[in-house]
Amino acid sequence: MQTVLDGRYAADRSVVALGMFDGVHIGHQVLLKKGRALADRQGVPLVACTFMDHPLQLIAPDKCPPMLTTFDERVRLMESLGVDVFYAMPFDRSVMDMPPEDYVGHLVRQFHPTDVVCGYNHTFGKNGGGTPALLAALGDALGFSTAVVPKITLKGQEVSSTAIRGWLRQGDVARARALLGRPYLRQAAVAARRGGRWELFMTPNGKQDVPRGNYRALCSDGEHTWPVLLRVEREGRALCSLPVGTTLHDELEIRFLTSLSVDS
Repeated sequence: MQTVLDGRYAADRSVVALGMFDGVHIGHQVLLKKGRALADRQGVPLVACTFMDHPLQLIAPDKCPPMLTTFDERVRLMESLGVDVFYAMPFDRSVMDMPPEDYVGHLVRQFHPTDVVCGYNHTFGKNGGGTPALLAALGDALGFSTAVVPKITLKGQEVSSTAIRGWLRQGDVARARALLGRPYLRQAAVAARRGGRWELFMTPNGKQDVPRGNYRALCSDGEHTWPVLLRVEREGRALCSLPVGTTLHDELEIRFLTSLSVDS
């Protein structure tokens, strides 16, 4: 997969998937698989077009939510889903103030899409004025087809990044896991061994925290993976027990499986 951060990419033909893709949850996966199928049918690359940072960081920083995936995680997940080009542009004032029609015109000039895929609630352009209906109308005029992925639900609940953040805030990592399609991941720095347990500190990388409590999780150092009981404390501190004789590197990946108890 090619990752483009400087805007220096152009395609003669392509299929373009639009979205922020925070979490790359099962709804995003449906959208990207639709894009992959269209790209294979047309014999063209699949371009995932997104932003480096959440637009709310510029529009309303106090309302910008914590992220579910770091940028590097998004890159890895996109590659695993068959994306050919991960095109991430900075969200700056020129993009923020761009009329929806101009935004789509830019996509057409750069990617020459045969098809554009988006979610049913995707918005684009100044003040979020662009809608899937407008995208379809512009596609009719500019020569591309528009595929709109409907609302995706799981057991009656809409799959969304907002819903996943809500479950994580409550400590319900199992429900978050179901909507993500995989365990929620946090990176942690290894601090020290305290008696029979290791002291860890969650990496402060802008991701959604889970509340204090006890969790079943998987810890991995890149070479080994251990099932653990994890105690999450205040300010990102966590404690876990690992087999006697375990030697840890400086960092671990923690994948949350289920919650055993959440502190009130």
